[in-house]
Amino acid sequence: MNLPTVPPTVLLTGSSGFIGSGLLDAACAAWGEEHVIVLSSKPARRGRSIVYDPAFGIDAAGRALAAEAQLLLHAGAYTPKSGATANDLAGCNGNIRFTAELLQLELPRLEKIVFLSTLDVYAAAARLSEDSPVGPASLYGWSKLYCEQMISQFASQRGLVAQLLRIGHVYGPGEEQYAKVLPNAIRNIVAGKPVELWGTGRELRSLIYIGDVVRAIMAAVALPQSLGVTNIVGGQPLAIRDLLETVIRLSGQPVELVQRDFHGTPRDFVFDTSKLKAHLLAEETPLEQGLLAELAHMRQLGAGA
Repeated sequence: MNLPTVPPTVLLTGSSGFIGSGLLDAACAAWGEEHVIVLSSKPARRGRSIVYDPAFGIDAAGRALAAEAQLLLHAGAYTPKSGATANDLAGCNGNIRFTAELLQLELPRLEKIVFLSTLDVYAAAARLSEDSPVGPASLYGWSKLYCEQMISQFASQRGLVAQLLRIGHVYGPGEEQYAKVLPNAIRNIVAGKPVELWGTGRELRSLIYIGDVVRAIMAAVALPQSLGVTNIVGGQPLAIRDLLETVIRLSGQPVELVQRDFHGTPRDFVFDTSKLKAHLLAEETPLEQGLLAELAHMRQLGAGA
């Protein structure tokens, strides 16, 4: 990965999120905090802050600071914390409004946009690639797909480089904010409670470690030309039951795996990662290494509770 030798001025959204917080640290490490501008609803822990109000109001000083940006890292979005909130009207509509407001800022020096989208834009398929048909099953997926189109049109009209990165199932330290299978299981392990398995657990998931996601995004920044859509996803599918049994084994704790009835429609997530490997991430973090890191992180959180 060859990052720009002359540090760009970066405008980052979503710096308090699971992925965005890692991006903030990576950008500051790569270019220095003076080159990182953070657009957020509250002051950022690093970099230079632009704070907007609930109506996305930004004062004159903030708009002047944003105008310095040469690179836009757009990671900020409403992201469902569970499947039950994937159709939240206010949150999903907010994704579209926030992106529209962002692109209406005066950004005269802007050269490149890196946008974090989601694999939820795809219709169900046995194996997903960047050429797979889109067909979101949720308002969240539709909102991100529409944002992709806004950014593509904006970049085309201005002659900018745009990287559209569809992020898959990310795991690792920081995932505890989500009510998903893996963090739920690790929370129960840390608490000495049984781990729940909904259904047979034969559905396949392809997880990617948070550190790998950040490295791939930073690699996308380094590319001089647009790649089009690129999936940032795991390349090693694993059955959910096997995943849970693995994390229980790594924990070293005698935790029971309890099967519950599941009445939904099972779906596998298996990906062709050839484009990711060719351009952004040659090797992934081994799953057990990543799981051990997440276990240690959540144990530390539990100890501090």
